[in-house]
Amino acid sequence: MSLQTRSILVADDHPLFRAALKQVLGQIYPDAELQQAASVGELQRQVERQPGLSLLLLDLHMPGALGFSALSWFIGQRPHTPVIMVSANSHPETVRRAIDHGAAGFLSKSTGVEAMEDCISRVMAGERGLHPGLDATAAGASLQSLDVAEALASLTPQQFRVASMLVEGLLNKQIAYELDVKEATIKAHMTEIFRKLGVHSRTQAVLALGSLSVDPPEDLTTPPC
Repeated sequence: MSLQTRSILVADDHPLFRAALKQVLGQIYPDAELQQAASVGELQRQVERQPGLSLLLLDLHMPGALGFSALSWFIGQRPHTPVIMVSANSHPETVRRAIDHGAAGFLSKSTGVEAMEDCISRVMAGERGLHPGLDATAAGASLQSLDVAEALASLTPQQFRVASMLVEGLLNKQIAYELDVKEATIKAHMTEIFRKLGVHSRTQAVLALGSLSVDPPEDLTTPPC
């Protein structure tokens, strides 16, 4: 794919950091189409509109996602599109789990511009498992979380939305209202979600999906918005 046809998506809910990433990308690939998303819902819409995405830069704590759930879902939809996780949380366990769950690279939000450019360029060149200046020697993803990630990767966009709302504690009728569909439709989605997760109840589903969650370190500082 040539530079002229590259389409890169920046998914981050902090406008200033999203703009900073787009500026860095614009310096590396001045002719690329740069898209943006501020939530998982917007990410899904962009995926539907942009079948030829070349790269996704994905904020770990994206609104609408639970830990690595958005990463897992996206990889299922676009298995050949590399993803660079971006987060202020660069704890060794977080970095290692991101790589285990399929991220091609990991960037701390405190990373300098040159290191960002180097990581992005190398990922676009086909390299994987990059985490410049970060420690990824901690314990990796659990077998349960990898199984859950595989299940999420097989969900349709609507099923993923339902699963995310399930984790938020919404009842079927509330989810139906939010998505403007019949409650029977939500029940059908729930049945399929349970089947793919290998569970038999809402509680079991929430516990399974919780294996993808990431607890931010106590000293984590939130980027300005």
